[in-house]
Amino acid sequence: MELKLKKIGKDVYELDVRGNTCPFPQIFTELALKKIGSAKLEVITDNPPSARDLPIVFEKKGYKVESKKEDGYWRIRIWK
Repeated sequence: MELKLKKIGKDVYELDVRGNTCPFPQIFTELALKKIGSAKLEVITDNPPSARDLPIVFEKKGYKVESKKEDGYWRIRIWK
């Protein structure tokens, strides 16, 4: 599986995990956060359990998280 990570702005990256089920969205998110350092990450998922769990997991790890439901998917912003 490929890490679909792309830069979309100054210190902002997008990770598209649509089509993946647990635990892959969380694993890919952790890998992406390690790769981008202190930049903001926007995760796009269409998996309801991931949309529910990612904010909980990363808030517990000390990140700030915002989640927004869009048309058929969720956009989860994660940053320090």
